[in-house]
Amino acid sequence: MTNISLDVTGSGLTRKEPENHFKYTDDELTDKKIALMKMKELWPDVSTYYAELVYDLCKNTPEEEVKKIMERTLNEPSRFKGLETASLLSKKDIKM
Repeated sequence: MTNISLDVTGSGLTRKEPENHFKYTDDELTDKKIALMKMKELWPDVSTYYAELVYDLCKNTPEEEVKKIMERTLNEPSRFKGLETASLLSKKDIKM
């Protein structure tokens, strides 16, 4: 297999840097990377995208607000209730 690389020095092109919406420091980015690796071990079926959303929410939201969100999800019925099993049904189970 041939490895091709292009030198873009002096061409005006730059590498795309990952976006840092929350202005994390280098140490905070390292902590985030470690936390995401641990989350992947604990919940391997959760995509990195959703794991990052949860990390950023918990990191940048006051603890009281996070507790309110958690309480609300436990006490209020979800508008998506029942959809979690819809994908488990096969076509033969669905009567038309």
